[in-house]
Amino acid sequence: MNPIDDDILQAYVDGELDAATAAEINTALAHDTALAERVQRARDLRTQLRSMFDPVLEEPVPEHLSALLRPATSKTPEPVAGKDALGSARRHAARRRWMMGAALAASIVLAALSLWWWRPGDVLTRTQNGQTYAAGTLAHTLDQALASEPDAHAPVAIGLSFRGADGHVCRTFVVRAPPSRAGLACHDDSGWAVAVLGPVTSLESGEWRQAATALTPEIQAAVDARLSGSVFDATQERAARDTGWR
Repeated sequence: MNPIDDDILQAYVDGELDAATAAEINTALAHDTALAERVQRARDLRTQLRSMFDPVLEEPVPEHLSALLRPATSKTPEPVAGKDALGSARRHAARRRWMMGAALAASIVLAALSLWWWRPGDVLTRTQNGQTYAAGTLAHTLDQALASEPDAHAPVAIGLSFRGADGHVCRTFVVRAPPSRAGLACHDDSGWAVAVLGPVTSLESGEWRQAATALTPEIQAAVDARLSGSVFDATQERAARDTGWR
C-alpha cells in the first residue's frame, strides 16, 4: 500500500478507517517494525490525552464562557465526496484535530477559571533572617485552607497537619501550578517557615485528589523528624486554624 501518513495512522488508532484499509494496515504492521512503533506512540499519546482532558471536559462550562466559544455565525460546510477510503480518513482526521483543538481550548478556559486567584508571577516564598518562609498564595493557603475541606481546583493542596515536638504546628502541601512542588512548612511568630520544598516527581494525571497526602521521601522524613503524637483530625485542624495555628 501507499506510505501511511500521520493522519491515516491516527485514524487507524481511533478506529475510523473502513475495514479494508484497516486490514491493509494490519498486514503492514506484521512486517514493519517502524510502523508498529508509530502506532504504539499514537496509542500512548491518545491514552495520555484522554486521561488529561476527559475529567476536565466532564465539568460543565458556565454559560457566559460557552458563549465565548461559540462562533458569531455557524455555517455547515458542504461535504466533499471522497475518491477513496484514504481521502475519507483524512477528512475524519481533520475533523478530529478540530475537535481536539476545541476540547483543549475548553480545558484551558476551565483551568484558567479554577486558578483565577493564582496570580502570574506569584512568589511562593520569601527570606527573613536566612530562613525561607511561605509567601503569596502559598502563605494564604497555609493560613486558611483545611485538608478536611479539600478544593479540587485550588492551586495549592493541603495534606497533613500536626503539632511538632517543638510545639509548632506543621502542614504539608502540594503546589499544583506548574512546575509542581511539594513541601512542609511549620508556623512560628514570623509566618510559615518552609522546612522542605522540592519537585513532585511521582504524580500522574488524575492523581491530584490524592496529591496532598502523597509525600515524597524527603517530606516524609521531615514529618517523621518533627511529628509528636498523631496528625490532626478535622476538629483539631479547624481548632488550630481558629487559634492562629498557635
